[in-house]
Amino acid sequence: MTDVAVGVFVVDEVADFGLAAILEVLSTANALRDQVSPAAPAWAVTTLGLGCEVRSGAGHRIPTTPVSELDRLPDLLLVPAINVKGADALVQLVSAEPNRTVLELIARARSEGVELAAACTGTFFLAEAGVLDGVSATTSWWVAPAFRQRYPRVTLEEGHALRRAPGITTAGAAFSHVDLVLSLVRAQSPALAELVSRYLLIGTRLPQAAFAVPGVMAAHDPLTASFDRWIRQNLSRSFTVAAAAKALNISERSLQRATAATLGMTPVDFVHEIRLDHATHLLRSTQLSLEAIATEVGYRNVGTLRDLARRRRGMTLRELRRGPTSAGAAPDRVPEPD
Repeated sequence: MTDVAVGVFVVDEVADFGLAAILEVLSTANALRDQVSPAAPAWAVTTLGLGCEVRSGAGHRIPTTPVSELDRLPDLLLVPAINVKGADALVQLVSAEPNRTVLELIARARSEGVELAAACTGTFFLAEAGVLDGVSATTSWWVAPAFRQRYPRVTLEEGHALRRAPGITTAGAAFSHVDLVLSLVRAQSPALAELVSRYLLIGTRLPQAAFAVPGVMAAHDPLTASFDRWIRQNLSRSFTVAAAAKALNISERSLQRATAATLGMTPVDFVHEIRLDHATHLLRSTQLSLEAIATEVGYRNVGTLRDLARRRRGMTLRELRRGPTSAGAAPDRVPEPD
């Protein structure tokens, strides 16, 4: 059986956890591949860089094979996260002249049918190379506004932790590296992916939307930031988008354009996100009844809040109250009705 040649491209400040997660999952898959039938192919991993060494975000020295010395393209090219927290600094990094070589490598790999994958801030390399144009993709929720602004041709769905498109897989924030690599193993052998997940205790996680902080995303744009503040000041009231636009002294259409461009959602959806985010805070920090919390965040009945929690977080209100680890976990008692 032919090995799968994997190239993991890293730069200085590569995120330690992201790189380690990729290597650990693939190493475990290699150790267990003979235990499934039919046997799965081995993953032959090479860590690639522009030179012979990079420094990780935590300062560790990582030896790399220069991309200029590649005899042939790998079967799979992976880009883990970069330990850069500012969106502007991230864009400057991926678009810097020294990285033109890797952008050209990514574009060439795509044209020659190489499987591509990236997680978290590493997805910016794929987008900068142009290979995500017209593709459904995700990235870390906190850089989504900057991503959407710079790469408008990408169909960004940052609420998801993982997005698979033909030949390209993208993942969200740090722990999504595990989901990313496990999905690639699953494409080769579902049985092996199941075995790896059991050995590493990898369970079902919540969608990335459950962890996003609406205010952080809105702060990327002055208009959406003002809208965010106005919503929070009027959270318990029933209001229309038209009323909010009037209070901000802008047209409703301008508000709709701003939220679409920055947040990838309508003003109404953003209002729901803020209300659900505050409701989650109240559920976990107070003993208020579900009905009282619904009223506190502007809903006349708790049924609306229940429906939002299920559709947007994949959880019941009881699960939200217990915390994010409750979703998908085996309960230690009979659950209360929601």
